Amino acid sequence: MEYEIEAVARALYDAEDDAQIWEREPEILKAEFRRHARAALELLEQYRSEKLAERAAVKVSHAA
Repeated sequence: MEYEIEAVARALYDAEDDAQIWEREPEILKAEFRRHARAALELLEQYRSEKLAERAAVKVSHAA
């Protein structure tokens, strides 16, 4: 999961208008982007779980 967090953090950082070079940024700034990345990945996982539950519910209702 750490790889995913780092990849999303870098992508969020790169999307900034004033983004410089990730490797040269202070750790405190990187930590902030990693925090946002974790939140984004958690929301994505929540969304996927809800979609799977909805699909399961639809399958059950069609089977009845």
